[in-house]
Amino acid sequence: MDAQYHPGLVALSLGVAFIASLTALDMAGRLRATKGIASHLWLTGGAFSMGVGIWSMHFIGMLAMDMSTHVMYDIPLTLVSFLAAILTSGLALAVVRNGSPTAGRLAVGALLMGAGVCIMHYVGMEAMQMHGELSYDPLIFACSVLIAVGASAAALWLVFSLNPVANQRPSFWFRVAAGMVMAVGIAGMHYTGMAATIYPEGMHIMPVDGLSPGRLAVSVASVSVSIMLSALVLSIYDTHLTSKNAQLAASLSDANRELKSMVYRDSLTTLPNRLHFEEKIEELLQQGSDSFSVFFVDLDHFKNVNDSLGHHVGDLLIRQSADRLRAAVRETDLVARVGGDEFMVLIQGNPSRKVAESLAFRIVESLQQPFQIEDMLVHVSSSVGVSMYPDHAAQKHELMIYADAAMYAAKKSGRNNYVFYQENMTSGTERRSKMDERLRLALLNDGLSLAYQPKVEVSSGKVTGVEALVRWQDDVLGTVTPDELIPFAEDSNLILPLGEWVLRKACQFSANWEKEFGVALPIAVNISALQLSHRGFVESVKLILEETGLAANRLELELTESTLVKDPKYAQGVMSALRDAGVSLSIDDFGTGYSNLAQLRRFPIDRLKIDKSFMSEAVFNDQDAAIVKSVIALAKILNLKVTTEGIETEEQLEFIRSLNGQEYQGYYYSKALPADELKTLLLKKLAQAS
Repeated sequence: MDAQYHPGLVALSLGVAFIASLTALDMAGRLRATKGIASHLWLTGGAFSMGVGIWSMHFIGMLAMDMSTHVMYDIPLTLVSFLAAILTSGLALAVVRNGSPTAGRLAVGALLMGAGVCIMHYVGMEAMQMHGELSYDPLIFACSVLIAVGASAAALWLVFSLNPVANQRPSFWFRVAAGMVMAVGIAGMHYTGMAATIYPEGMHIMPVDGLSPGRLAVSVASVSVSIMLSALVLSIYDTHLTSKNAQLAASLSDANRELKSMVYRDSLTTLPNRLHFEEKIEELLQQGSDSFSVFFVDLDHFKNVNDSLGHHVGDLLIRQSADRLRAAVRETDLVARVGGDEFMVLIQGNPSRKVAESLAFRIVESLQQPFQIEDMLVHVSSSVGVSMYPDHAAQKHELMIYADAAMYAAKKSGRNNYVFYQENMTSGTERRSKMDERLRLALLNDGLSLAYQPKVEVSSGKVTGVEALVRWQDDVLGTVTPDELIPFAEDSNLILPLGEWVLRKACQFSANWEKEFGVALPIAVNISALQLSHRGFVESVKLILEETGLAANRLELELTESTLVKDPKYAQGVMSALRDAGVSLSIDDFGTGYSNLAQLRRFPIDRLKIDKSFMSEAVFNDQDAAIVKSVIALAKILNLKVTTEGIETEEQLEFIRSLNGQEYQGYYYSKALPADELKTLLLKKLAQAS
């Protein structure tokens, strides 16, 4: 029988083969990108759509053969051929779903898939209903089988190459080229198999039920292409959803990382926070680290910076301090911000005590250098406490508490220092809790006392008054210095009752002195910013003066520069009211704050007190001497009295005398004394003078 091929149908068969190849590649990609039930569903759907495509290409290729007679097809055999295509496709997809493209897997998969394709083709050929039997040219038949196996091997290799890992897709044009290669292989096997077929002479249609070529062509072309295109569209849509999900997962992962960074980072300095610091210690403990050190670093007098310059300057100071801490330690060490002006440092790498001590010294040295913030120099220092694992403790919280206790000991010893933990130390938290309890009891039970330091006229040596200074000797806490007491009272809102107690006791002492000796002994009392800002402060002062019987001109209130610059307008109003009541006002520790004489001109001030830090080196240091000279000279121009603090030697007194200084305080004349000792001293001086 002579047979020719219809070019249009041949092209259509190649197109169907191409679509089937793309479907196979996409289904294989979906299989390798999914797991569980989704993978099984894609295997089932992929086997059906891919099988329909291969089977459709086969039958469209047979319909492309223009035979001299019409051919009918046996339905059962046609269904067997169809099932063979689906099973073969399922087998191919199952082979590529898992594993890697080893030579053994490719060989076994190619043989099984090639056998399935051959069964589909030759069973489909047997479905042709005609008189006589089909026969095949052995050589060409063998060639078709080899092409089927080779095309299957190529298809499997392409699938593995195009889908090496889940969710990894090659470029569009690469997939098109691979689809064309697979289509040529599938079509080549089919048309080689058709060429191997020998048709009987005089073939004619058998009178049995079957499908006509026209109906079969329409059904196969429309249904198969629709199924494969639907599968491709579904796969592309699923890939799009997967990509979106992957993007969403990536965004969620980024968000989680950002959230974790926020949870573990301090927003102001970007340093790790307390939570991160504690987890790092826990990690070292779990790893069995031989040793490490925990540093607790606290900035000294940081509150004064916030009060006088504002919180924005305080924030800048914290950031610069964080930068200096990073620079002071090693790259392997961890610096964290754990509170307002509190930092912790984790010294890793099994440091010896000598190494820890060296790093602590570097931290103290770096933080005591002036900070350039905006257009001003800001001076602070630091107190550092050190605990070591395992020498001091073996638990995380104990190490942190002990470092805090050592830091608190460094503050008690004068600040700007570092201290290693010792067994008799208690943490600052424990001490502050106990201080709150004990100070409240002391205020109720008169458990505080005052000491009085004389103020002496430079020219005559005569005592012109005294400054009242609070003292606290507690049965539980021991000696609590003013440097510890006053900041604590301000933080715990006890400064108002404490300040009122000090003011009342001081006024009563001065009034009693005048009654007993018949001479006035003016009294000076330090006032905090919180007292000055309290709405009832002026009335409270007036009431105390009235109750104690002390004349207002015998009382001098000393304020720091930071007290005035915190709220200048309000401070000016309060000071004017006090001045109108007859109370004298002075600026204590002048020169250590952030104001100047020009700024202070608007305040009703009577006196400046030059801070003792300038006098300690004024005799030998030209810069300090120049500062003292300038303050005294300018104060005289502004009609302000000057008291110089910290006079401890004859040379210092002579220096002040040479500048025509008016008044001084210091150990050269007397330290601050209890009332009885002051009385003895002044009577003795009076007797010597007479």
